[in-house]
Amino acid sequence: MCGGGGRAPDNSAQIAAQEQSLRLQQEQMAMQQEQMAAQKAQYQEQLAISKAAPPPAPNRGAMAATGALEMPTAQAGAAPTDTATVATAQAARAGMGRRKFRTDLAPVTTLGIPGVG
Repeated sequence: MCGGGGRAPDNSAQIAAQEQSLRLQQEQMAMQQEQMAAQKAQYQEQLAISKAAPPPAPNRGAMAATGALEMPTAQAGAAPTDTATVATAQAARAGMGRRKFRTDLAPVTTLGIPGVG
């Protein structure tokens, strides 16, 4: 008649839910740590770029536009001082005479002015 001594209540479902919640929180924390590491690496990269020395100044020759026909050409027998700025005669003529390779144009034998023979 004292009625005691019964079974303890079954809390296994509650314990399982708590464990699942704990695992989910751990996964979220791991993801946050990965994101923070990626952000820190990106910050370090950007910081290194911002503190890097500026690029060299452009060449003064590059500031002025020069036509292809005005390019200096290499003389036969003369040693060029700067091979980057001195072009060969063949390279200087590379853009000239394209009209003779066109097949869709009729050959021009006169001035092309109507009424003038």
